[in-house]
Amino acid sequence: MHSDYDVIVVGAGSFGMSAGYYAAREGVRVLLIDAGDPPHTLGSHHGTTRIFRSAYTMGAAYVRLALQAKRLWIELERESASLREEHAALKGPLFERTGVVSIGPIGSRFIRTKLESCVSFGIGHRRLSAAEAREQWPGLFTPDSMEALYEPDAGILYSERILGTYRELALRHGARLLINTEVLSIDDGMDGYIVRTRSGDYAAKRVLASTGAWIGRLLPELRSVSPVRKAVGWFEAPRSLYGVGQLPAFIINNGGDEEYFGFPDLDGEGLKIGRHDGGRAAVYGEPLPAFGTYAEDESELRYALDRFLPGAGVLRSGQVCLYEQSPGERFRIGEAAGRPGLWYAGGGSGHGFKFASAIGQALGAALAFGEASPELDWQVFAESG
Repeated sequence: MHSDYDVIVVGAGSFGMSAGYYAAREGVRVLLIDAGDPPHTLGSHHGTTRIFRSAYTMGAAYVRLALQAKRLWIELERESASLREEHAALKGPLFERTGVVSIGPIGSRFIRTKLESCVSFGIGHRRLSAAEAREQWPGLFTPDSMEALYEPDAGILYSERILGTYRELALRHGARLLINTEVLSIDDGMDGYIVRTRSGDYAAKRVLASTGAWIGRLLPELRSVSPVRKAVGWFEAPRSLYGVGQLPAFIINNGGDEEYFGFPDLDGEGLKIGRHDGGRAAVYGEPLPAFGTYAEDESELRYALDRFLPGAGVLRSGQVCLYEQSPGERFRIGEAAGRPGLWYAGGGSGHGFKFASAIGQALGAALAFGEASPELDWQVFAESG
């Protein structure tokens, strides 16, 4: 039994690595355990980029969390500048201000609630008619039945670079990272919890379970979080229409739940686009079927391109990733009922990465000090789903 730790983080992905860093920064002894070698392609953080925005459809708690997350992303970029210069894989920005445009049916909840959050929280924005949006971004076709909401101070997070930065910072603060190690269970111990792995058992007073799409295997109360395979593609596109400065990151609601997201061509790899709804259930222990296994991997993305970004060309590359899908796309964050000191974070549902800095800070404080910090509206997230 290894009992040299105050805190164990099971799952060192977006939420877990951030929480491990913030806990280690408080001087506690932290062990991070991951089934892979993060950043990796086994979870929800790969694919290079994620959209950051503060305008939200899911209520005030999410907007406040997004605004806190943005402050922490800027702080992380500033404080890690010299560290990132030392590591070739970490060089470059963590956050890039490209603006984000949301396009949806006129008067739809998708646009209306985002607009309300901008007004309520003083978030800079501009509402555009379809004609105004077409003039602003010639490569992005906005039908007359739709309108646009532009958030100029939003942009792009470089997810893998961020995770690598958190990893290096956590290690510098004394954390230990155990890679390629599957956790079998989290059991009650004499003074805390025992984390059992195939290579040995580890004990700590406080534990965070943040294993992404598979969190329900460790915590039965989170079985409502389900693993969903998603496909993302990069397409040929003229940079004069679809490069940085010509096109912001974008989210397109085509009515109801049908929704697409994407990024301008950042580095010559092409225009990136994915579909937020839909997807196929993933099976534990089996590799995700590669991009192109199913016809819809490309055809659904091509449909969106033909309708909204008609200047895009042929597919250059594709990837698949996992969503940790929660009912209502609401996060599950809190302390396990009847098990004090056992915390959980999951249900990112494809939109969680942007919040990872703020969620990690709050969880890191809870792990270090043993009580919920005021930075997070715990009741909202603990009762979700």
